[in-house]
Amino acid sequence: MRKLEPSDHTTLIDVKDFTFQLNNFPCNGSSSLLLLVLVRSAPENVENRRTIRETWGRGFHRVLFLLGAVESRAAQAALEEENRTYRDLVQGRFLDSYRNLTYKHIMGLKWTAYYCPGARYLLKTDDDVFVNSPALLDFLVRDLSPWGARRLILCEPYFCAHVKRSFRSKWRVSPQEYPGRIYPPYCAGWAVLYSADVVFLLYREAQRTEYFWVEDVHVTGILAARANLTRTPLGSLTLSRKQVQYLLRSRDDRSEIGVFLFGPPDLSRTEIHHLWQVVQDRRPASWQAA
Repeated sequence: MRKLEPSDHTTLIDVKDFTFQLNNFPCNGSSSLLLLVLVRSAPENVENRRTIRETWGRGFHRVLFLLGAVESRAAQAALEEENRTYRDLVQGRFLDSYRNLTYKHIMGLKWTAYYCPGARYLLKTDDDVFVNSPALLDFLVRDLSPWGARRLILCEPYFCAHVKRSFRSKWRVSPQEYPGRIYPPYCAGWAVLYSADVVFLLYREAQRTEYFWVEDVHVTGILAARANLTRTPLGSLTLSRKQVQYLLRSRDDRSEIGVFLFGPPDLSRTEIHHLWQVVQDRRPASWQAA
């Protein structure tokens, strides 16, 4: 692993007594893993995680779910039982809440740096997103590089986004939290593909940068700028909501929808199951390189 401070192991940004309350080690020191998938999930989203295990998660060798701490013993016991069954939960010592999502993202980078540094790519996604796993693996090998790209952040970028100041907004940020009026370019956080070198660069910057709770802006905007990294747009590789509905309703020719890697966020579990069936029905022709 690249050089980090000795105290780094027990530090997560400004949390000085950080530990992994639940942990798994599926990489086993592998230096040849093509892709690691880390899924941001809330502790109570048990069925979302089950859906991923039953659908697109089956297409990958390494899928883990990122969680924060819970406040009740019953909830923790349920997570521990789930982890005994599936061995795919990573839980950090910070409260799982909306304003702590930055901790969860950086914890994923930390886990990768410490326990799976040989992965050529890291996909960070959410538990309500569809991932076309066969097409994504083919894309990495044929369109990027099986040996790993460099300085890659592949995502849906936002430019010139204004800081929300309204008290009615869920994303309100005070001038004390962020004095500027416009955020730097950043990624929609529901699907971000990192090359291995970027994982380390962003993690190192996070450990020496003041915490900011707007996760997408902080990690793929502020930290990426500090590391002199840019974003590559996904473009047509992401399905729109309209395209999802077309795929789910059309029983005949679906060839109008080309190669896609990701569905949009906020999909229902039923939609994810149906999209997985569409992917299975379209094999193998649908993910030839465009």
